[in-house]
Amino acid sequence: MARLGERTSSGWVIGHVRGVPVVFAPSWFVMAVVLGVLVAPTITRVVPGAGTAATVLAAASVPLMLLIGVLAHELAHGMAGHAVGSPPREYVLTLWGGHTQFTSDMRSPGASALVSVVGPLANAVLALLSWGAIGLVDSPLASVVWQIAALSNTVVAVFNLLPGYPLDGGRILEAVVWKVTGDRLTGTSVAGWGGRVVAVLVVVVGIGRPLMVGVRPTIFTVLWVALLAGYLWTASSQAVNLARARRNAAHIDLRLIAEPALALPASAPVAAADTVGQQRVVLLDDGGRVSGLVDPSVLAQVPSHARPTTPLSAVASVLPAESVVTELTGADGVGAAARAARTSPLVVLVDGPAGVVGLLSIDRLEEALRRASR
Repeated sequence: MARLGERTSSGWVIGHVRGVPVVFAPSWFVMAVVLGVLVAPTITRVVPGAGTAATVLAAASVPLMLLIGVLAHELAHGMAGHAVGSPPREYVLTLWGGHTQFTSDMRSPGASALVSVVGPLANAVLALLSWGAIGLVDSPLASVVWQIAALSNTVVAVFNLLPGYPLDGGRILEAVVWKVTGDRLTGTSVAGWGGRVVAVLVVVVGIGRPLMVGVRPTIFTVLWVALLAGYLWTASSQAVNLARARRNAAHIDLRLIAEPALALPASAPVAAADTVGQQRVVLLDDGGRVSGLVDPSVLAQVPSHARPTTPLSAVASVLPAESVVTELTGADGVGAAARAARTSPLVVLVDGPAGVVGLLSIDRLEEALRRASR
């Protein structure tokens, strides 16, 4: 488990909820500063009698309240994930709000839809509570802050329900198409295209509509709209490409594109490899686990008189445990091989009781994917 204050690939760990780390991405500070700068003039205009210190404090509370809303949103996803058997691995708070990473994919359309919809519902509840809090305070300054909190949570809830990936509404759309067609990849592709439509609508509403009524958007508005639309377009395009790649990989059998290999004990002598011909030799430790790969060039340099007494481990390179792949077919197998290739130039394919069946390079894998796409 990541410790409090530890720096991960996503950001800094600021706490844990039921053992799951809550990670604070540095990009969130950008959003906090932008929000503070944006709401400060509004607070000054609506509450002209507020002092500078009070205005700054109220402006600073707005991103903090939004942070609470985003955290509630992600925690709702996580709790629903626990309920459907896909517990969260971490909660990440970022420039664009946040996201929850799960330990496994959702197992059914219903589970995916449930996990997706509870996030916006959490923001809707917070919006209602914020609207109710407005009538309980006497301070005009506090009233404005609660109004902003209510409005921001309403916007987050509504925007996240738009039917396009990577928004929650896109995942709900994916689940609906998955349920109707029985094919999750079709749902992913449809949701990805929906995300592209949403990205275009963000530009039309944020920039095109003001221009049509004769209002020139500010440089800040143009920049913010461009960043948001770019993020949505990129993420949705990745979903479309992922669905296409997984469909192309559906019929790939890694065993058919691998080069043959023979497994021998690491303690066996070099002479044991003299009869294997052109096959590569993979070494197994005493527990039967893959431990190394014999280097043919070094193997050839061992003199004949030393071959019966020199162990194969002396002419082998170490293979990490992550280089072993046991899922050998379809998109899952291709994904496992691609991840294993990050740790080793050659991936070892192990087929259950049959043991080691071959070695696969990333070049062979990429060539197979190119053939499949054609």
